[in-house]
Amino acid sequence: MTMIDQINGVAYPRQDPIPCPLCGLVNQPKPIPARFGMQTSVAECLPCRLAYQTPRPSDDASRAYMNWRWSSGDRYVTDSESKRRAARGNLRQVEAVRPGSGRLLDFGAGSGAFVRACLDGGWDAVGVEQSESAIERAKTYYGISLQNTLPDDRFDVITMWDVVEHLRDPVAVLRLLHDRLGKDGVLFIETGNYENWRRVVEGDRWGLYLLDHHFYFTPHSLQSATARAGFSAFSLLDVYHSAPSLRRTLTRPRWGMRAWREYRNAKKAWPEHGDINVMIAIARA
Repeated sequence: MTMIDQINGVAYPRQDPIPCPLCGLVNQPKPIPARFGMQTSVAECLPCRLAYQTPRPSDDASRAYMNWRWSSGDRYVTDSESKRRAARGNLRQVEAVRPGSGRLLDFGAGSGAFVRACLDGGWDAVGVEQSESAIERAKTYYGISLQNTLPDDRFDVITMWDVVEHLRDPVAVLRLLHDRLGKDGVLFIETGNYENWRRVVEGDRWGLYLLDHHFYFTPHSLQSATARAGFSAFSLLDVYHSAPSLRRTLTRPRWGMRAWREYRNAKKAWPEHGDINVMIAIARA
């Protein structure tokens, strides 16, 4: 039966089943409900340690969903001060790896909070964004003009904050970005980590199952994708480690017992990242 995405009152049939983009293996998908009344269809490629949607939303559905989200009144979109704080934190992470200012490209800039933080911090920063609604938000909220096409310039730093999982062909886009990095340039990628205890405990209710998330990376599969695009020296930043909530453990003992068991299992299976729900990776040109 054909999956149909309903977005803002319009139906978008899914007609694009895909194999694993890293090895070509065909994997059986599982339907998983997503936020906002949407749906996902997620397959796992165990050899590549990658999960992905198949069949995936159409191009038109992805654009419609993106514009619908960025024009909505949801707090994720409208809470400007929260986004400013997060952007300043991301800039500190960038400057800890690449001290001093320089030329920076924020690919998939959303409503422009990070570009604004970079400009305020003395960087020569530009942002690229496809959503017309997000581009308008950037003008209204942060007084900046985002581009909708990739510039031909070279940059010292390129950032992708919660972007790579939205791409239909991540390796192809990463190759384009590799060509835009100058000598000793650094790429920052933030995305969900499929190999973490929270995803195991939450199961189908994992918060990162979203209609427009086409891929669910692990450090292994993300490193494979960046290597195919020409990057080297892949590593994870030592950030965003978390353990089960002690308060929730006390108020919900059965949940706590399972959460701590899966936490220990994840740390044993994936010692460096089993406690990271959202990871930040860096790769060098």
